Order: sequence, then C-alpha cells, then structure tokens
Amino acid sequence: MTNTRFSTTVHVLVELAKNPKEQLSSSQLAANLGTHPVVVRRLVALLKQAELVTSTKGAKGGVRLAIKADEIPLSQVAELTDENLGFETHNVLSELAVSNPFTDAVLTVIEAERRKVHLAAISYLDGISIKNVLETSVLRCELTDLVARGMTDEQIRMQYHIEDGHLVKK
Repeated sequence: MTNTRFSTTVHVLVELAKNPKEQLSSSQLAANLGTHPVVVRRLVALLKQAELVTSTKGAKGGVRLAIKADEIPLSQVAELTDENLGFETHNVLSELAVSNPFTDAVLTVIEAERRKVHLAAISYLDGISIKNVLETSVLRCELTDLVARGMTDEQIRMQYHIEDGHLVKK
C-alpha cells in the first residue's frame, strides 16, 4: 500500500500558504484535498507538534501557518511524516526461506542502497520550500487558464513574464 502522508501534508501546507492570513478549518482543507477531515486533523496535529502551524478550536477556529512558507523545506515534511523516499526493502519470511549468508548479504546491500536513495531525495527536497510548491502551482493554474482561453505558447511568452511567482502581462 502506498503511503500518501507526505504528499497530503505538503498539500495541507500549500493550502495554508495560499491563504496565510486566514484560518482554514479541517473541513475546508479536507474538501480542497479530496480527503476526510479526520485525515486532515491527524496531519494538523503532527504539524502543530512540529510548530509549523497554529490552530484555534471552536466554531470560528481553524489552522494557519506558524512560520513563513519559504521557511518550510519539503525535506522537513518528509522527515516529519516518516516518509521513506525511494523504495521499501522486502522481508524474508524465515519460516519459508532457508537462512543463509548470501540472502543476508543481499538484503544488507539492498537496504544500504535504499538509504542512499532516501538521503539523496532528502537532500534534493531540502532545496524546495512550501512557497516554491505554491508558486509553481499558481503558475500552472494561470498557464492552464491562458491555454484554455486559446493562447498559444508563443503568445504567452510574448505577452507575459514571471514576477513573484505569478504570470504578469508585459
């Protein structure tokens, strides 16, 4: 089964970064993410414990970022959610397999390579912030809208430039 806690947590943080002055309820976040509010509440509890968000209870309560979106690297989210970035190592069922030094050696090598892949991914994600994901998402949305209105790539390049993470008319 695939673990989606990392991507769902990133999505929660991006939704909060999109509306930094607003408090969003777990129901609002869940609707935007297409998931159940209980899933969001569990992730918010994790984010609150890490001091990345603050929350207020009650009818007018909700969640907001506790720090700036550019201060939250994706590597921190991956570590927070215990996401294994790469692949899983299989288990050898001792009652079905004959224990031998070669099997143990193969599993040790596979695990060492898995750790290398994980560390490389964490290193890569360290250079990407929640703000980067938000800005790129906004750009994709704006580009999609322009294409849907019939603009070609060439027209878009001639008429727009990127400024502060948004497409701006020249």
